[in-house]
Parts: sequence; C-alpha cells; structure tokens
Amino acid sequence: MTLTRKIIRITLRIIIGLSVLLLVVFLIFTGSSWKRRWITYPRLEKQRAEIWLKYQEPEKIIELKEYKGILHAHTYWSHDSRGSIEEILPAAKKAKLDFLFFADHPHGKLDTFPRGYHGIYDGIIFESGTESSNGLMVCPMDSVVLDWGKGQDAIIKQVVDAGGLALYAHTEKPHDWDNQDYHAMEIYNIHTDMLDGEKLAPLIINFAVNGKKYRHWCFRELYDEQTEILANWDALNLRRKIVGMAAVDAHNNQNIRARYLDNGLVEWVGPNAETMAIKKPGLREKLLYGEPDAAGWIFKFDIDTYYASFNYVNTHIFSDTLSNVAIKNHLVKSHAYIAFENLAEATGFQFYATDNNNMVSGILGDSVLISSISKLHATSPYPVQFKLLKNGKIIDMLDDAYSYEYKINSVSGNYRIVASLPFDKKWTTWVQTNPIYVFEQTTK
Repeated sequence: MTLTRKIIRITLRIIIGLSVLLLVVFLIFTGSSWKRRWITYPRLEKQRAEIWLKYQEPEKIIELKEYKGILHAHTYWSHDSRGSIEEILPAAKKAKLDFLFFADHPHGKLDTFPRGYHGIYDGIIFESGTESSNGLMVCPMDSVVLDWGKGQDAIIKQVVDAGGLALYAHTEKPHDWDNQDYHAMEIYNIHTDMLDGEKLAPLIINFAVNGKKYRHWCFRELYDEQTEILANWDALNLRRKIVGMAAVDAHNNQNIRARYLDNGLVEWVGPNAETMAIKKPGLREKLLYGEPDAAGWIFKFDIDTYYASFNYVNTHIFSDTLSNVAIKNHLVKSHAYIAFENLAEATGFQFYATDNNNMVSGILGDSVLISSISKLHATSPYPVQFKLLKNGKIIDMLDDAYSYEYKINSVSGNYRIVASLPFDKKWTTWVQTNPIYVFEQTTK
C-alpha cells in the first residue's frame, strides 16, 4: 500500500470517527426532544383531542357575561420588546381574546398615560399600563402623568383613588403585602415559572426541534405548580380580598430576527430585543431571508411568540359589559378565574353559591353571609377533577365530573375551586378560581 493510500485511509477513518462522535453527541443533547416529537407530544395531542370531544355546554347560571383576556403583556414601548400591532392583534384574535391590559416599562420618572397601544382594535380592548422595576403594575384608566419619584405606595394610592387598577406582578419577589390599596396579585406568571429551576439550553433545543409543530406543548414544559405563591395568596385573603390573576408577561423577545432598515442595511435582533449587529446584506442574509412579513421581519427564529403566550394562560372575568372600566371593576370584585387555555378552552366554567331556595346568592369573588348560603356549585364544559379548598386547604374532591356541589354546613371561610384535566393518567391543573368569601354576621 502506498503512503498516499495510507494517508487517505487514515483520513477517512478520522472523518468517519468524528462523524460518529458528532452524531452521538447530537443524539445525547437532542434525544429527549426527538422522543417528545415522535412519542410524547403525539400522545398528548391525542389525549387533548379526546378531551375536546367530551365538550358539553354548561347551563348558564351566572348572569354576567364572560370575557377572557390578558393582564400583563409588553409592546415596543418597553425597552425589551419590539412588539408591534401587526404581531399583537392577529395573535390576540387567534387566541379569541376580549381584552389586553399592557404593562410596558416606563421610560423615566414621569410616565404619561395613555401611551402605546390604547383603545379598541377589531373589537378587542387594549388598555395601556405600566410595570415598574420592583414589580408594581398599574393601569391608570385615565389621562394622567405618574411621577415614579413619589414612591410605590403613593403611586398605588393615586391610581386607585382615581379609579385605576393596581396589582403586584412577579409575586415570587418581596412586596409590601400589608399595603391596603393594591387590588390584585399574579398567582401565575410564565416568566416566574421559567425562573424556578428550568435549564435554558434544553428548552431552546426542544423549541428548535418541536417549536413549529408542538409549540403549545413546549410551553407546557415550563409549568410548575406555584405552591409558595398560592399559599401566600391564600394567607393574604384571610386578612382582606386580594384578587388572583394570571400573567403571560409576553414580550415576544426570546428570538433571533432580522429586518431591513431604511438605509438598506440589515439589523439582527437577538434575545431581549437587543441589536446584535447592523450590517450590509451578505451571504447569510441571502441564504436565510425571505419576503418581509407584516411586521417587517425577513428572518425569524421565535420561541415566545405572542400567540403561544396569549393561548397559554388567560384570566376570565365575569362582567356586565365589555369595556375597559367594566373589566377593571369586575376584576377588582374578584369575579374572575384563571385557565390554561392551551389545554382546553375554559369559557363556560362557573363557580357560585346558592341559598336554601336554590337561588344564586353569590359568585366567585363575592362575600356571602353564611345564612344566605346552603351549597357551593361548580360546572365545567369538560369532565374534570374538582378540588374544593377552604382557606388554602383541600377539603373535598370529585373526579371525572362535569358538575360539583358541596354543602357548606354553616362553616365560614374562603372557598375556591381548582379543576384539573387528565393527561398521562395524572390530573393536570387547568382552572383556578378566585374564592367565594363566606362570613358570619358580626355584632358590635
């Protein structure tokens, strides 16, 4: 064998060895994602389809109309988002939202309202709001200038006294829980869920493999029961009514994108909406870019699209009308529940109380005198596991049922429902209601 042939043979063996090694490394790092693509997610898709086939429209007991929407999302107004109406509105319509309350970050100490997107867009209410660096979200609901230099407590009081909405976001962090003016707190936030132990690299790999076909299940991988936040919420409700709501915290910013600028250069935008490069179009751009979409992007690798966030978890509010003020007023009354919509649409779910004559004496969020209540009821459009919690503790449970009732037996307390759907032979949290507050008559 000549020297040349030996070198060629050795080179081929090295190339084959390296190829096998790279394949093994690739399978080690991506194997679980491919298993999800071919086994896990198709199985979950089948289970979800079977659940949807069991839909039964519940009898409407609560007279108020039911609306669903988002109470924490970001747009281009925030420093860490490039979100535009061309992306937000189609996603909101596809997710069947009725309202969107934004929480864009302020640009300085003086914060002018309304700003950003505000008004009614194709029948969907857009309400401008703001989220401070310490986790306070407010929607003034009026033309006003907020001075963040006055301090958080002063801002809350100003907004609430003027008829606006004040709530605590990112409730995994410390807040002034004893403040008597704020209305609500997040009992679930997607971003909070991402920070409680999820490793970023496996998530990115899973989205790269499965994000196009199974993005909703990729998102569901983030879910963990927020036990500490829920326990804090239950404890706070023993002192006064604190509304529980859900937050998608959508930024549409965990992505890599490219677009043409007016000067013909291409801007590459990375995570947190930061500019990675501005350059002349080159080979990379010629290979990757397509025609600009409605928002002007010629290339996109997205993880947290607006639709995936909007369809992940919603806050449902029972209200007399669909207006920004009515939605806010009924949210403050706690006429609300949260639902993980990518499992199943929850519209039709109800939680209410009846008296001895079987007449409705209160709905979720209401305070009901113990003498005016005989039973608690819950109805679902799908068969679920109902769990009844009193002051945060499970006191009763019913599996695989469309309806549930519980006789109060003259025991005061805060009662709320958790409803779960069956996936992989486990009950998976789907709906969490605000409590019905049952109290005893007090005399002075």
